[in-house]
Amino acid sequence: MQQKVINTRTKREEHTGLLEMIRHKYQPYWPLFVIASIISLSIAYVYLRYATPLYKMTSSLLIKEDTRPTESSIIEMMDPLGRGKKVDNEIEILKSRTIAKTVVRNLNLYGEVFEKGRIRDISMYKKGPLQFNFIDPDLIDPNENRIVELQYDYKGQKVALDGKSYPLNDTVHTEWGRMVIKAVPGYNPAGQHGEGFYLRVAGDKVLGGVFLSNLKIAAATKNSNVLRLEYVDAVPQRGMDLLNEVMKAYDNASIDDKNKTASKTMAFVEDRLRIITAELSQVEGQIQEYKTNEGIVDIGEQSKIFLNAVQDNDVRLSEADMQLSTLSAVEQYVRGKKTEDNLVPATLGIADATLLGLLSKLQDAELQYERLKKTTGENSPVLASLSAQIDKLRPAIMDNITSLRANLEASRAKLSTQNNRFMSMLKGVPSKEKTLLEVSRQQAIKNNIYTFLLEKREETQLQYAAAISDSRIIDLAEAESFPFSPKKSMVMALALIAGIAVVAGFIAVKDLMNHKVMFRSDIEKGTSAPIIAEIMFDKSGAIAITEGKRTPVAEQFRALRTSLSYIGINGDNKTILVTSSISGEGKSFVAVNLALSLSLTKKKVVLLEFDLRKPKVSKILNVPHHPGISNYLVGHSSLNDILKQPIENNEYMYLLSAGVIPPNPTELILNGRLEHLLATLRATFDYVIIDSAPVGPVTDARLLAPFADATLYVVRHERTPKFNLKMIEDLYEQGDLGKLNIVFNGLKMRGVPGYAYAYGGGYGYGNGQGYGYGYTEDQKNGSVKKGRFTKIFK
Repeated sequence: MQQKVINTRTKREEHTGLLEMIRHKYQPYWPLFVIASIISLSIAYVYLRYATPLYKMTSSLLIKEDTRPTESSIIEMMDPLGRGKKVDNEIEILKSRTIAKTVVRNLNLYGEVFEKGRIRDISMYKKGPLQFNFIDPDLIDPNENRIVELQYDYKGQKVALDGKSYPLNDTVHTEWGRMVIKAVPGYNPAGQHGEGFYLRVAGDKVLGGVFLSNLKIAAATKNSNVLRLEYVDAVPQRGMDLLNEVMKAYDNASIDDKNKTASKTMAFVEDRLRIITAELSQVEGQIQEYKTNEGIVDIGEQSKIFLNAVQDNDVRLSEADMQLSTLSAVEQYVRGKKTEDNLVPATLGIADATLLGLLSKLQDAELQYERLKKTTGENSPVLASLSAQIDKLRPAIMDNITSLRANLEASRAKLSTQNNRFMSMLKGVPSKEKTLLEVSRQQAIKNNIYTFLLEKREETQLQYAAAISDSRIIDLAEAESFPFSPKKSMVMALALIAGIAVVAGFIAVKDLMNHKVMFRSDIEKGTSAPIIAEIMFDKSGAIAITEGKRTPVAEQFRALRTSLSYIGINGDNKTILVTSSISGEGKSFVAVNLALSLSLTKKKVVLLEFDLRKPKVSKILNVPHHPGISNYLVGHSSLNDILKQPIENNEYMYLLSAGVIPPNPTELILNGRLEHLLATLRATFDYVIIDSAPVGPVTDARLLAPFADATLYVVRHERTPKFNLKMIEDLYEQGDLGKLNIVFNGLKMRGVPGYAYAYGGGYGYGNGQGYGYGYTEDQKNGSVKKGRFTKIFK
């Protein structure tokens, strides 16, 4: 049977298409869609009728590249993004507050005349009747944004601002400083259609902020140095003036920046020239005065002669030292000569012919000796003769070396003596010559600086005269022929879409953001447990059914009473367990009204308040909750002590309240006295209804389920989380709560009254007034409908 129900639901869902889902979701609210569309289109029409048209002005500006081949420019050329960096910087300069302030000042926009209209005011920029020229803009508060009443006496040529009269074409003193008020030529007061004029006075900060917010600057292309400037304004002429002025101010700022650098450089050079000229004159005077007082002609020339002599002597001393070293080497060679060695040391610096000849003979004899020694015997007379010759040459060479050394040492001593004498003469140069040299050196330094500064002054003057802007205006500002905004077709289309979207969005967001159970279909998708009743939301109170009461909720409880027989509640099967997932789903409400409904059939009914943790039944019936079930379970009270009749004039309705809230409800249920209690009640009463604690937080309902013949599981509209449906399905499949049946409680109507769809079944009945049960005359006269209309937006 269960599988058959699931298959039937699946087939029904498969036939439900997208359009059907949309119809089901939004069709109940179709009057709201119509109303929202009419309202939005009406608003759009009024907006287009009275909206201020905005025009777009455009211009273009070329940013010149730096043609000087600097190292940084070469690197930027190699960087593909380098060109854009300068353009980005210039865009930021153009959009700076400084440029905006300059534009405002140059155009003198501090005071603007407006013509009053019934719906909107119109700017009279350059159209009349008056033009206000603020001479002292610095006296205007930057945050000033004030409306000043304006009266213009055309015949008397006078203007009244906030009641104070001022003449035209004359400098007047106002609270914003000096001002000149002029009449716009060609203005005809007979053509005025408005209701008067007023003057809006604004400061730099306010006007600059408005200007920058409407200004848009971007490169024409990705790698282009051309900037495209766009400005949106309600007055085309004012927008063009602003764009042209911002380009002009940018050019002037660039030139001023260059001139400012040159001017500062020129000022620095001139200042340094004055200082250096004074210092140079002072040094030259000191030199002249010093030479005159000391009688100095040219001591420096004499000192140079002495220094040259010392340098010549030093050269000769070096030569003498070198010759002495050479003689020592030759002497060592002659004294320690072996016959196998045939090389004579270098005789660098020695000019004595005798010594050189003797050394040459010695070398020749030794060479000949070595050659003959290889071809003749040792006792050969020729070898003996050569050996004797060599032995004679060596003493002669040693004598010559001794003589030459003595001469060189004498010459060296003489040169040293001369050097000492010259150095003594140099040391004797007066200290005043040193002082003169120091002063002369200062004179040379000052003179070089003076020459350098003269050159820089000429270069700076050339730079100042040749300063040009780094940009060029390509196109002056031009306004489009038709307004940029608003566009009629787009506004009407957007208004229609917005009206529909607001209602659809409200409905969709309301449903999507609600993670609670909203529809009967939500329950059917989440669990296969049967739904035996749907109870509407009732504001009248917790007691929904009494004798003779014919409200929809009362009839729904009567229908629930009838459905009990279909789930096996009859004869000996008389115990009903009422529970829910969480607190607040209305299980106590359902239990109380179900018990009342059964008692109205003259059946004895007992209601057990077994939610021992958070009892609600006693509060609903306005009876004390102790003594009660907890007192009975612990053995402190008997059944007669706790059995109560909570409803006056109803002898069939009985109540066992919860009693004192115990610290261990689960243990009390399991202590064994519960079986005896329920057996006694089943034997005494026709129906036993148990209001237990929710299943989610505690296990009390699972412990009580084996004693029940059926379980009513309460799911509340807009209260029960959807994820709890999985738990209900598990309980149903596993049979933990026995014969589990769902009561969908707290249903509200959705949609527009008269066209509403019920949340319960997902579809409407008749005109949306529930299941068609009767109403009293008061309800038919509109009291119920009025309350339900407010539920659309809940």
